[in-house]
Amino acid sequence: MRGRGQKRRRRGADVIVAQGWEAGGHVWGQVSTMALVPAVADAVDIPVVAAGGIADGRAMAAAMMLGASGVWVGTRLLASDEATIHDTYRARLLDASEADTQWAHDLYDVDWPDAPHRALGNSTSRAWQKAGNAAPGHRPNESQVIGHRPTGEPVLRYQSYTPVPGTSGDVEAMSLLAGQGVAQVRNLSSAADIVAEIYQEAKDVLKRGSSIL
Repeated sequence: MRGRGQKRRRRGADVIVAQGWEAGGHVWGQVSTMALVPAVADAVDIPVVAAGGIADGRAMAAAMMLGASGVWVGTRLLASDEATIHDTYRARLLDASEADTQWAHDLYDVDWPDAPHRALGNSTSRAWQKAGNAAPGHRPNESQVIGHRPTGEPVLRYQSYTPVPGTSGDVEAMSLLAGQGVAQVRNLSSAADIVAEIYQEAKDVLKRGSSIL
């Protein structure tokens, strides 16, 4: 990972995003944010942005102490007023715990193969696991149409498709991408309020931290 960061730096990158395994959506690495961020920060001389499992100010403060210059927040902002996701998806996020996500290499790979990802467990992933994490071509109910996009296009089981408003069908069975920081997602708010809340909590945590040792 450090080698990749150094290569990007040589190619003229202005910033490096260090995405830990906790991250939701597509994530190649299998190193935790806690271990990855300081390794990358030590390897490059440009700002490092920490990503993966960062959903509140405590996580932001921890990332800054590990050497990050900023953070990348994904899952928490899915529960914002502005996020264009289906209500079923949003409800699952608000009810999920840190143990409700799973990382897979080729679960939701239709239209986007060879792209490891982390998503909330659902009826599709449970059936797949029951079948022994079967390889593409041997998974339960493959090619089954489980819904339709707002445009009317079909959504197949195992398709890399994030349900947006207007999606119909078995939305719960679609790819509900989310990171392990989903446990800190407990209310719906505006994106501006979420960012302000995370920033203020990080400041408070860092101030308190100076008196601990």
